[in-house]
Amino acid sequence: AEDPAHDESARSAEAPELDMPLLAAEIFAALLAIVGFMLLFAGVGFFTVRPPGENDLCRVETLGLQNMTLARQKVDLAACHALYGGAFSMLGVLSVPFILCGCLALASAAAVFTAVQHPDPSKTRRSFCASALIDVLGTAIVWIPSIYFPGLTAIVAAGLAPIHAYFIGIMVGHYAISASHATSGQGGVHTAAYYYEVLYQGYCAASRLELCLTVGSLSLLVLFWLFLADAGRNVASLSCWRPKYDVNGTYQVARFMTRFKKR
Repeated sequence: AEDPAHDESARSAEAPELDMPLLAAEIFAALLAIVGFMLLFAGVGFFTVRPPGENDLCRVETLGLQNMTLARQKVDLAACHALYGGAFSMLGVLSVPFILCGCLALASAAAVFTAVQHPDPSKTRRSFCASALIDVLGTAIVWIPSIYFPGLTAIVAAGLAPIHAYFIGIMVGHYAISASHATSGQGGVHTAAYYYEVLYQGYCAASRLELCLTVGSLSLLVLFWLFLADAGRNVASLSCWRPKYDVNGTYQVARFMTRFKKR
């Protein structure tokens, strides 16, 4: 009969040895790369936002405010103009922090991957030092927009809510007119179609802006804590939790998966 203890020891001997500091470095590098790409996508997404003209969207007729009180009309029109003043008119500026922070995250991930790939102690230490410096710099840079953008996201969401409601109402009315073949005059039908199109463009632009802000803001929050944790990991790898610099071969994540499958 086979000895279970002998089989277990044999499997352990065959399994590749894990270097936990390098395994942690690879995991952090992968997480930083993922968050970095998400931030880049969010930043580039701002350039795809195409809102209609402010004077076309921020009108009583376009927003369907004809039956509202004068005070309600003023509030909703002010919210519409604020959406342009605080977001639509500065899309390029809003994209800069996301793209910058995404590039910093990718730079830190690249430095960590470089450290993992080098078996030479001096090169590995230099790469860890570079990653730690990027982490510290990134933490300071990410901190400011991570506070500002969640509030801006809430403002956009608040401005999007009434537009969403008006869009659904006019959309239903548009389809009702088309289904009933209304004969109130071509001018009225064309005007309704024009308002529908403008409101539709405004809704799409605000929705895309909200999506970019939401994804970017959450990514900034995650990146802030990733930078802090990775800076601590880099310091530990340079001092009290040093990797085995003679480890060669596959990545530690691949070795971990191999060990896991053999269990």
